[in-house]
Amino acid sequence: MLEKEQKEKQQTEKQQTEKQSKKKTQRIKELDSFKGFLIFIVVFGHFLLPLKESPYPLFSRSFYLIYSFHMPAFVFLSGYFGYSGWKKRGTNFRSLLSYVFLYLFMQGMLHICDIFFYGSTRIFPDFWHASSTPWYILALIFWNLALLPAELFLRRREGKEITAYLLFLILFSVPLSFLEVGRTLKDFLALDRTFSFAPFYYLGFLAKCYGFSFRKIYKLPAVLGGLFSFSLFGFLPQLLPYTRVFYGTWGYRIEREAILPFFKTYPIVLRIAYIPFALCIAYFFFFLLRFLLEKGDGPRSSGAAPSGHREKPKKIEDFLQKAGEYTLPIFVFHRPFRDAFFACGADRYFLEGGLPLWIVVLFYLFLIGFSLVLMRLLGRKALDAFCRFRLPEKRI
Repeated sequence: MLEKEQKEKQQTEKQQTEKQSKKKTQRIKELDSFKGFLIFIVVFGHFLLPLKESPYPLFSRSFYLIYSFHMPAFVFLSGYFGYSGWKKRGTNFRSLLSYVFLYLFMQGMLHICDIFFYGSTRIFPDFWHASSTPWYILALIFWNLALLPAELFLRRREGKEITAYLLFLILFSVPLSFLEVGRTLKDFLALDRTFSFAPFYYLGFLAKCYGFSFRKIYKLPAVLGGLFSFSLFGFLPQLLPYTRVFYGTWGYRIEREAILPFFKTYPIVLRIAYIPFALCIAYFFFFLLRFLLEKGDGPRSSGAAPSGHREKPKKIEDFLQKAGEYTLPIFVFHRPFRDAFFACGADRYFLEGGLPLWIVVLFYLFLIGFSLVLMRLLGRKALDAFCRFRLPEKRI
């Protein structure tokens, strides 16, 4: 009897190992590394947020460059990865329910941070309005629910009909973000960002649907992205009024900026132009990251033993891949650390000016290091399961 139970246990463990191994082989390491890089700049960007008005260009220019593409890239990849599951099973209501719980949890957690670190006097969290990190979770729910009509009225989840419906959602969402009702709604249920970033999500769907591969390098968007990046970083003071579009706010907030009269009359043009602008910058950094990792990797694939100068890039790649696999818990839990850090008032020294350059650079490097430490600390399988509200598997 004991021997039979032991064999069953071994067989179960073998099946679980094979399942995990198959799952790992299906992952695209280049994209995991890129997702790891993206979650790093999300964390680092939030540390730069209190410093974006700093007189030191290193903080402000880095901040706006990060915000120009980090969330569009994440939203696009969410659609890219979400398409395969949606094609097979349709809308996963269990996942959507877990997103609801996660949104409520995040709003409650950040409300506690507001009380301790920002002196908020509200007793209960405001679950109806979202303008900080939980907006992304709420938007994912709406973007997936918007696909339900396609499931109900279209038999197949691919082909011309689905393409037409996704294009409809893209074209419909852009003008919705310029409705006058936005002045009243503001950040109600994060509808401003939901409408504004929806095109990136459904473009990710279309990219996967039509076989766009990240294993192949496309030079044109990489070159354009490089030009856009250097232009934004180099000419930020002149382009600053146009950066309002990066936040996904309602159209009226873009209109009131000091932009050219043409864009004041037709601000929707800025929203449309921002889509290829952000995606090209994201692709440029994907290309750059892949180039650096592959160059550091050297001829390792030829069978040569890894030499000392290739060990460091390999460790960086492994670190980014692990972070890319567990981006959700990093995204969910990093904000309280940021809030606690700046509660001591460290940011005010860098908002006043007059500090030596070496102190500014040292603090900048410290924020990078702190962001990497948080990634290491929070990128855990157990925390990922918690964020998805999954129960631990039973051991026989």
